[in-house]
Amino acid sequence: MLFRNKCDACDHWTVFELKVTAEKARKTCTHCQEQKEVTWDTAAETLIKDGERDVRVLERQFPLLARLRERGDHVKL
Repeated sequence: MLFRNKCDACDHWTVFELKVTAEKARKTCTHCQEQKEVTWDTAAETLIKDGERDVRVLERQFPLLARLRERGDHVKL
């Protein structure tokens, strides 16, 4: 699963890749390759979906966010 968010490690808005394995998930910044393991449950899934919705709203103010579509895409705001 791919989603957009701001990476704490590189301080860029970027595309993240999420790989789910049972109760854990590993999210990876496709720009700097920083990885974090998170507990995977319905709350985490909802948080990611809500976060993507928030990014779509932010696109109105920051049109560059709309360019984040593929692995490795990134923008510094």
